[in-house]
Amino acid sequence: MTADAQTLDDLQVTYQAAVAVYNDALDAQAQNEAESVEVDAQIEQLREEIAADTQRLNETAVKLYKENPGRGKLIDMILDTNSLDDAIACYDSYARIQQYYMDSIASVKEKRSDLELMQAKLERTHATILDDVENARLNALEAQEAYLDADHSDGSFYHQLQGNGSNCGATAFIVGVNILLHSNMFNDNVAVWSGPGFEGDSTTALGYKGAIWLAANGLSDQISVRTITGDIHTTDELQYELEQGRVVVISSGSGSIWHYADGSATPGSFPYGHWIVFYCYQDGVFYANDSSASTRKGAGCPYTTAEMQRWLDGRSYHYAVSLERRRPITSEWK
Repeated sequence: MTADAQTLDDLQVTYQAAVAVYNDALDAQAQNEAESVEVDAQIEQLREEIAADTQRLNETAVKLYKENPGRGKLIDMILDTNSLDDAIACYDSYARIQQYYMDSIASVKEKRSDLELMQAKLERTHATILDDVENARLNALEAQEAYLDADHSDGSFYHQLQGNGSNCGATAFIVGVNILLHSNMFNDNVAVWSGPGFEGDSTTALGYKGAIWLAANGLSDQISVRTITGDIHTTDELQYELEQGRVVVISSGSGSIWHYADGSATPGSFPYGHWIVFYCYQDGVFYANDSSASTRKGAGCPYTTAEMQRWLDGRSYHYAVSLERRRPITSEWK
């Protein structure tokens, strides 16, 4: 995911656009179905006209020959007349009837041709629309998946209480992993702390140790981790990271003021620092999970922009680690 092209807002816009395209395709499908009904009616009308033309041709043929029993040939009809005028009138009448007969045959052929063209066009249009609907559906699903994958507003559901007094870094890290995976896949933070990479120490080099743990657990192709160069000192910097669909595991300072989900606030709780994970920025509020408190108090801790800046100001220089979900590069949707 590139920072400039695929922020959370960008993914949301892309998803909304894909849904709009899908809805347009559904509208086109509905219109095609309505047109199909109309064309079917036209086809049925053509069939009725063809049947009527055929019936008229049959009646004409019967009339032509039955009015002259035993003398179906034109020469016999002319010889049977009483005068030249009668013979000419007889021939002219026969010619007109014959011409009508031929015109009717041509009309039947033309209507049958129109019928075949209508059916072929309808089938082509139907097939094209079905393809458009399916492509739009798949694109909308892909865009939805990308957006939901980057949206971590449900991060409070993945809060964990740290298992001992020394593994806040490993706990914040694994909670961040679960948030990115949208699953409480790893819920034993002590095992993570004592396992590959951390080896019982998650106070320093969290990015490096976290990368080893990800590799050991087969997650390197799904999640990337990096230590943020220059640390994070402003709310704009933190907001930027979160709006890329990342989570930030960050260490506090002795002057940080802690805010909790129950509305309480405590200054200076951790004079030697404490790792927590920030997972979402929404409507001017930063949200974090704090492993030092129970779920009721530590899940979804809100910090206003002013409170967040005071918390950062209480740190001087510490460390911040960014975790990001890797996404495969896909072709542009049509």
